[in-house]
Amino acid sequence: MRASRRPRLGQNFLSSPRTASRIVDALAAPADSWVVEVGPGRGALTRPLLSRGIRVLAVEIDALLAARLTAELGSGSLRVVEEDALRFDPAAALAEAGAAPPVPLVANLPYESATPMVRAFARRRDLFSRLVVMVQREVAERICSRPGEDGYGFLSVDVALHARARRLFDVPPGDFTPRPKVVSSVVELVPSAAPEGAAAAIAVASAGFAVRRKTLTNALGAVWGARPPPRRWPARGSCRRRGRRSRAGGVPRLARLLGPRPGTAPGR
Repeated sequence: MRASRRPRLGQNFLSSPRTASRIVDALAAPADSWVVEVGPGRGALTRPLLSRGIRVLAVEIDALLAARLTAELGSGSLRVVEEDALRFDPAAALAEAGAAPPVPLVANLPYESATPMVRAFARRRDLFSRLVVMVQREVAERICSRPGEDGYGFLSVDVALHARARRLFDVPPGDFTPRPKVVSSVVELVPSAAPEGAAAAIAVASAGFAVRRKTLTNALGAVWGARPPPRRWPARGSCRRRGRRSRAGGVPRLARLLGPRPGTAPGR
């Protein structure tokens, strides 16, 4: 059975057993436990997971790949679900298998859909205890960047409000088939409870990072209206800085000072 390469999803299949082993090591799931694997493809991660006695709920959107995986590796330790991971809630499937969430999630995420997947999975601490995912290195830098770093932006703020993230290691293009033009990185995320005011902070970050060349005052003024910078802004001159140079904690605090966006109810 010929497997699709899923070009529309930007999928490049991991072909290095050594890198697959490093990713499974990073996941640190014990034998007989369940993990969710998103986008198993040809089974590069599924095989070493199963070989260590780990049970796998694999979520695969490609019908050909899902069927091939079931035919080659199907057993009581592997359940393959043909679904879109962004729309599929694994809670019922895990319960049917006798697994109690939260469980670890592992994935080689397609480049084109990695960002919405990371954002969605990081919000589900009820389902996932840890995420070990491989993404394009540029995306990994944005996920893990701190205020003042070049990669810091909306994704950095959004993820930090929902999880603790750290970059583990890089993966060269030669470890994939077909060979991509970019370097990939493996990232670990540990979901956590979102702080009060997270939605408002995300709205501020979305407006503040929409046009990176604007100062925060100008960028936010386009959404909140022409109002003077808050006098209690946490750092002198911060409203005149570019978004990526905002100090730690600045975005959530600025959200509280600005109040609700015009036309929205308080607290939303």
